[in-house]
Amino acid sequence: MKKIVLLFAMVLMSISGFAQADKIINSYKDNSGIQIIELNKAMLEMVASAAKSDEEKEALKSVDSMTMGMIGSDELAKEIMGKLEVLESQGYGKMDVKEEGVKAVVYLKQADNIISEILMVANAEGHNVLTLMKGKFNADQMESLIKK
Repeated sequence: MKKIVLLFAMVLMSISGFAQADKIINSYKDNSGIQIIELNKAMLEMVASAAKSDEEKEALKSVDSMTMGMIGSDELAKEIMGKLEVLESQGYGKMDVKEEGVKAVVYLKQADNIISEILMVANAEGHNVLTLMKGKFNADQMESLIKK
């Protein structure tokens, strides 16, 4: 009986962890300090059709949804980043990126070589940006696109 209760608790924790990134972002939808837009699969397919290379087209076709936000202040960006720290305990990997005027925190939900979520908060040239991509895409493919 204890094993069943423990297994059930672990399943519930993994489900709540999967929805955690969405929950954090959704908590800011009514905040006037952030402008959020959501792109569904159909919109992303339109964007993919205009991509420059076949590699970019394939990567974009594998994204199911994308949420993007422009964060109006550094203080709000820091607040959001603070709330996102919980994702590490929910099975997300974390990377800090600092390169040529860009400072970003990236969280990845990955199993083997397949990424299901990428969440990034970045500050580039004084602009704070939030991006959440969901889908099933190859980690090697995304890495090569990022390097371009």
